[in-house]
Amino acid sequence: MSLNRIVNYTIPCPPYPLTEFLRLGAGMERFYFESGQSSVAIAALGIGAQISHHGENRFSNLGASLQDFFQRIIPINESDALPRPILLGGGAFFDHVKRGIWDSFPSAALTLPRYALIRAGGEYFFSINHTLTENETPALAAGYLRIEAKNFIEQMETAILPPPSFPDELITNTETSRAEWENSIRHSIGMIRAGMLKKVVIARPLQVHGNRPLDVPVLLERLGASCPACFRFLFEFMPGRNFAGVTPERLISVSGTEYNTVAIAGSIRRGGSPVEDDALGRQLLHSAKDQSEHAFVLDHIREKMSPLVKTLDMDSAPKLLRLPNIQHLCTDITGTLKAGHNILNIVAALHPTPAVGGMPGEAALRLIRELEGFERGWYAAPVGWVDADGNGDFVVAIRSGLFQGSTATLFGGAGIVADSDPQKEWDETGLKARFLLDAMQGEMV
Repeated sequence: MSLNRIVNYTIPCPPYPLTEFLRLGAGMERFYFESGQSSVAIAALGIGAQISHHGENRFSNLGASLQDFFQRIIPINESDALPRPILLGGGAFFDHVKRGIWDSFPSAALTLPRYALIRAGGEYFFSINHTLTENETPALAAGYLRIEAKNFIEQMETAILPPPSFPDELITNTETSRAEWENSIRHSIGMIRAGMLKKVVIARPLQVHGNRPLDVPVLLERLGASCPACFRFLFEFMPGRNFAGVTPERLISVSGTEYNTVAIAGSIRRGGSPVEDDALGRQLLHSAKDQSEHAFVLDHIREKMSPLVKTLDMDSAPKLLRLPNIQHLCTDITGTLKAGHNILNIVAALHPTPAVGGMPGEAALRLIRELEGFERGWYAAPVGWVDADGNGDFVVAIRSGLFQGSTATLFGGAGIVADSDPQKEWDETGLKARFLLDAMQGEMV
């Protein structure tokens, strides 16, 4: 049986804050991606259609499904001045998502939203996607979609949203004791020194409980104001259960045949003064431990990207990426793709990078499963968007948390190598979770 066609109706609309659009859709499925670095920003409500896959090849299978899926879409007012239909999606860190707090999340999926507010090239567009029923024609659907779009835009312009809801106080506790976690790090270091692997990234969850629900779109607005170059995202497949965060780490972006990726590994805190900040930055740049950790990521990107690209260009030495409460070693990588490869092929090749998994990959993933004691779900996995022209942007979903009502589970990870210090790694994971925690408490730095 052939799959039904999908009608896409997109029109220009007045500027409107994307996070307010998300608040307008409270109680629906919600999806969001925005950054000062990305050519497209999108806030979306509801599920118009979806493709999903599971297992080891979930991302490459999504890539293989793209062409057929986009061919089902009929743009009823197609124009070069309008953005092409966009899918938002991602998947789990491991092959599948275990039941529990992640049970509403697919192993991997790309979602065509019912309603979308898109910002592209500084202009705003409103989009509706509708799956045709057996007796519907595109012309018939176009008539009422035009009316629905007009009414929705009027609702956006006149809506009075409730005040943001934030907890007055937060109580935090961890699932894993510090002693147990540091013992896991010592065990990892022992395996590395024994030559069983070179690096592994061990994360830990931080449980946060408030006295009232958290307004996640407003949290994302706060995070964007504090770090506009970071990538903010939200995936809410079941209303009320939000996976959201603000990551500095782009996995891959594609525009035409050009691509951009980045290696981020090696971390140190920010200083309390410009002098201290510069001194800490120099310390990071000259740290043999952090340079080694960074080199693992660069080598991985070279190896995995080489079969897919014509050219691969990178700086000769890493630079500092300074974020509000932490600084990293960073190397930008650009080039041109070979014909026949789409962004999901690259996502499949790169994930998981040593920045969130380890080296060698299989050994590190086994150790993560053995030691972490919690389900990563979509944490540290690829999330992003892709359009009907093959352009897109995917990032690594770190600095993230799972939010439900007045409860949040925040995640922080640290790269472990031979000369890691368990106490310092505990502090680093806490520092990474702290950025979200401060935003929840209204104490942005």
